Amino acid sequence: MFRNDKKNQEEQNFWISYADLMAGLLFVFVLLVGAIVVRYIYVQQDLAQKRDALGLSEHALSDKNKKLQLLKIRLQENISKLAQNQREKNNLADELQMKDTDLSKLKDLILDYERDTTSMQDQVVSMESNLTQNRNILLLRDEEIVALSEKLLEQSRAHQVLVDELNITKVKIKNLTGIRIKVVSKLKKRLGNSIQIDPKSGAIRFSSNILFNQGQYKLKAGAKNELSGILKKYIHTLLFDENIRDHIDNIQIVGYTDTDGSYLYNLALSQKRALEVMKFLYQSDFANRELYSRYISATGRSYSDLIYTDNGAEDKDASRRIEIKFRIKNEKSIKELEKFLNR
Repeated sequence: MFRNDKKNQEEQNFWISYADLMAGLLFVFVLLVGAIVVRYIYVQQDLAQKRDALGLSEHALSDKNKKLQLLKIRLQENISKLAQNQREKNNLADELQMKDTDLSKLKDLILDYERDTTSMQDQVVSMESNLTQNRNILLLRDEEIVALSEKLLEQSRAHQVLVDELNITKVKIKNLTGIRIKVVSKLKKRLGNSIQIDPKSGAIRFSSNILFNQGQYKLKAGAKNELSGILKKYIHTLLFDENIRDHIDNIQIVGYTDTDGSYLYNLALSQKRALEVMKFLYQSDFANRELYSRYISATGRSYSDLIYTDNGAEDKDASRRIEIKFRIKNEKSIKELEKFLNR
């Protein structure tokens, strides 16, 4: 009986110890759960603070992103190059792990990117400086354009003045040309059909066969009558009409020969013949010698201006001649102006 009591007591002590053990374990579990809950609360609070800090960081990053917009293109190029290098190196674009060599290259690329960024910033500064210089140059060019416009306006005015002067010159040339036509018309009216008058120049021509013997320079007896009737009328028409004389520069008596004999022989002969005609004019009209001396001259041309037949042969009879011709004042200048204006 005593043994049974002892046994029961031991059993009771066992369960009491077991209950105490379980109660201790429960208490420890409760403490553990409480510690976990407290830790969770602290972690949540810490996460909330970090989220707030992260929000501020995002705002800061947003500002930085605005500054990095200009660098995105370069970054995309570098990323593309990096991706290409990765594909060429390992063909494992879908793997998250990177080898140490790839990381090293990535670092190098990042360094290159930073260097490129610095270089781009320097280039931007340089471009801004160039832009400022170009603006200054454009301002100067605008001023030059204004100056050139003013100069062009002045030149346009000067050109208009020149055009007006040219138009006036054209009118003068037409008037002077009309004077020759008027003179030729009066000569034809005065001389009639007694001698042929060149319709353009107004010159008249005497055959040497009528005026002189072969190789001689003295006038024939009958030649003086012809010269007296025609030459005087021709000269008087030019010099005794003041409306015509004011426009006459000079009157020339010119002798010509054929090619028989040397040039110098014929030059002397043509000069003597022209001078003989002039002597006749002086001797037959002594009262007007002073007027004749101012306007009339005599010269010989040898065979420098031959006359040819239709088949191209020398017409010796026609080449031996005396021509009386006149020149309008400033005629040479007028002809040059006419050529210029026609161009």
